[in-house]
This record gives sequence, C-alpha cells and structure tokens, in this order.
Amino acid sequence: MSQRRINPRRVLSLIAWQTFLAVPFGVFFNLLYGEGLKTLLPFILVSLLFAYVIGLAVMVNRMWILPAILRTVRPQGTSALVIEIGSFAVASMLGAILSGLLLNATVAHGQFTSAHGVASFLAFTVLFSALFLGWIYAVRFQRRYTERIRAEAEAKAKEEQELRIAGEIQRGLQPGRPHATRSFAAAGAAIACRTIGGDFFDYFDLPGGRLGFALGDVAGKGPPAALLAAMVQGIFTSHVDDGHGPAGTIERVNRVLSQRIVEGRFATIFYAVLSPDGRLVSCNAGNNPPFLVGRDGSIRRLERGGLPIGPFADTTFEEEETPLRPGDTLVLYSDGVSDAADPSDEPFGEERLLRCLGAACGMEPEKLIEHVLGEVRAFAADRPQFDDITLLVVRYAGE
Repeated sequence: MSQRRINPRRVLSLIAWQTFLAVPFGVFFNLLYGEGLKTLLPFILVSLLFAYVIGLAVMVNRMWILPAILRTVRPQGTSALVIEIGSFAVASMLGAILSGLLLNATVAHGQFTSAHGVASFLAFTVLFSALFLGWIYAVRFQRRYTERIRAEAEAKAKEEQELRIAGEIQRGLQPGRPHATRSFAAAGAAIACRTIGGDFFDYFDLPGGRLGFALGDVAGKGPPAALLAAMVQGIFTSHVDDGHGPAGTIERVNRVLSQRIVEGRFATIFYAVLSPDGRLVSCNAGNNPPFLVGRDGSIRRLERGGLPIGPFADTTFEEEETPLRPGDTLVLYSDGVSDAADPSDEPFGEERLLRCLGAACGMEPEKLIEHVLGEVRAFAADRPQFDDITLLVVRYAGE
C-alpha cells in the first residue's frame, strides 16, 4: 500500500501563505480589540498560531482523513464535493478550537473565559475558518483549472498532430506529381479547407495507352468527409480496370458504396477515359460539368450528368463521348473553386472561372492550375477558405 509523503517545498509554501494571510488579520483584530502598538505584536502572534494550527489540521485532513473517507464511502458527483467541503470545514473549525485551547492554557490563560474573550475567540474561529476554506478552494480551483487547460492543450496538440498525419496519408493517396506521355499531360491539386478534406482526384494509365482520370467530392468537411473520400477512392480504384467503361465503373462503385455509406451522405464523381486518338468517354455523377478549353480559345461544358453516388443502389449512369483535338484541355473542378468568396461574401463564380481559363489558354496543366489558384486566392484576399478546392487538368497532345 502506497504511503503519502510530505513534500517539504509544499509545506514551506503553505507556511509562507499562512503567514501572509495571518498578519493582516492580526492587525485587523488589534484595531478592534487591542490597544494600539502595545498589543499589535501579541495579536499578530495569535493570528499566526491560529493560521499554523488550522493549516496543520487542513493538511492532515487533505493527506490522510479525506482520502480515507472517500475510499470508504466512494461517493459520486455532488456527494463527493459535499464530503470534501464538509471535511475541510470540520478540520478548520477543529484547528481553530485547538488554537483557542492552546492559547487559553498558555500565554492567554483565562482570556477566553470572559464574554469579551469568547466573542474574540468565536470571531477568530469563524473568520480564520472562512479564510482557510476560501483559500483552499481558490488554490484547488486554480490547480484544477490549470490542469484542465493543460489537458485540453495537450489533447488539441495531439489531435492536430493526428490530423497532420491523416493529411499526409490522404495526400499520399493522390498523384504526387504531374503525369505526361506523348499523347497526354495531366496535373491536379487539392487544397483542404481544414487539415484534411473530402475532395480527391486521380489519374492513371490504362491498357491500350489510354489515360483514366477522375475527380470526386464528398458531402461535408473535415475527418468524416475525409474518411468517406478515402473509402470512395478505394472502391473506385478497385474497379477502374475491369473493362466496363466509365458509366459501368461508376455504377459498380455506387452499388458497393450504397451498402456501406451512412444514411444521408453522398459523393459526386466525374470519371473519364481518354484514348490516344483523342476519343474521350466520360461519366458525370453529380459533379460540376467540366470545361473543355479548345486550342482556339473556345470554351464549352460537358453538360451530360447524373445523380451523385451513394444514396440509391440501382441508379444508372450515362456516358458522353467527346472527340478531342490536339491542344484541347479538359478542366475539372470542385465547388470550392467557384464558391470561394471575397471579404464582401461575393462568390468567385463560374463566369470569373471562364475568364480565367480563357486567359490561360495554351498553358500546360500545371501552369494552368497555378494560374487559377492564384486568381482565386487574389479574389478571396484574407477571407478564410470554407470549402475544399480541387482542380484536375488534362491536356490532349495528339497521337
């Protein structure tokens, strides 16, 4: 069984505080009952005796008596607080009574037998007991408050570290660098509004020299959206090379996801396959319609789309076939781009995005992304980002 040890430093600190608190009381009672400077020192000594004896009683209660009571009774909630307050109140009163008895039996023999002495004794007892109870709970409250603040800070730091690690893992699930072949060039960027987000993008080689690429956006923000995005991306990756084309792939992803997703959650995804001859086959499940920027500067949307994935297992999706010419560029983006707002709460909007893409016509995918993100940041100024921003750009170079 462990034994409680007395900490000398804590005892010295307690004595210092007792002295600091007792001296003003001695001065106060000397003003009430004393005879000026002649009785000042005796009153201070009496106050110090009360302080030290009550302090000793409180320390004994805190170290041995109260823990024994709590081990025996095992109170819960408010009962524990009542027992704690009661034990310290009794300890303070007993300490005050013991101080009075010591004084009455020694230096102040018979002083506490008269009406005046009894009144002084009661006043000392009540005031010192109240003083010590208040001091005890002020110290305990400050200590507990400090411990709570420290615990909250440590928990927050741990959570932020875990989120940073999760963010690194999430970024590792996405392509780390631009992708380029003789026929294609692709690049992407995902900027979470928090440490981790619900957007994702991917591009990968397929048999026959084809390029597959996708951009997804999960409803929500933060860790829940990031977990769902990782699940969607994992399911999607396991089905991209099964030979069913974009629509068939998304239908299979939707069926699997609908069996696992939490009710009310959903995701949007655009998936396309680009062949070396410029044939683009795409399927849009609820995502923003991509922009096709022609080599001549013309811009049009791929309008055909469908429902998001997740809510309904039997949803069917349509494919859209688009021929690309060398120099054509496809731009995929999430809501965070068009919804980015300036300090006056005006959204960046698709019209600004169209002008931005027109000005960037002919840029390589990576440079085009940098240009768009720079325009969005300049527009938003110091306004905090409130949604994940994701861009995926694919340029067709020809056979």
